[in-house]
Amino acid sequence: MLKANHQSILPVFLISALLLLQACSSEQQSVEGLINEAAPDFNVELFDGGTFQLSEQKGKVVMINFFASWCVSCGEEVHHIQKAFQSYAPEKVAFLGIAVDDTEKKAKAFMKKNGLTIPAGLDRTGQIKELYGLYGMPTTFFIDKNGIVSYFHAGVVTKDLITHEIDKLL
Repeated sequence: MLKANHQSILPVFLISALLLLQACSSEQQSVEGLINEAAPDFNVELFDGGTFQLSEQKGKVVMINFFASWCVSCGEEVHHIQKAFQSYAPEKVAFLGIAVDDTEKKAKAFMKKNGLTIPAGLDRTGQIKELYGLYGMPTTFFIDKNGIVSYFHAGVVTKDLITHEIDKLL
């Protein structure tokens, strides 16, 4: 009896794994497909009040960092992001944190614990995550003054990477 159950579960497992791989690869292609394309516009409510509309940032370099409170790697990069936020003039560079697959309470606590003060909000519906084809946290996008995605980095960003990407767009 036990053997029959394993045999009936195996095809379901294999089909599920193939569908997951297909979904991941198509998401990855859409992220890579954003390079040198107009960044998808969105509007997000900020934790500290107000909203951030990407299309209103034309003329500025924009760095968008997608994070989550449950993401261990996200905590490794916050001090680099905070230092960059403090180093660049707000009229030239806009920084934004977007918490995904999270709650507002946990995302705010993560930011407070790590001393991160950049404008940030929660992707409540997952629509922004979908627009940007995210497949892992953290992921950071660098958008030029014309609203074109210049570069994205999946994984932890370093001080040198942030400085290099922003400086080349200024």
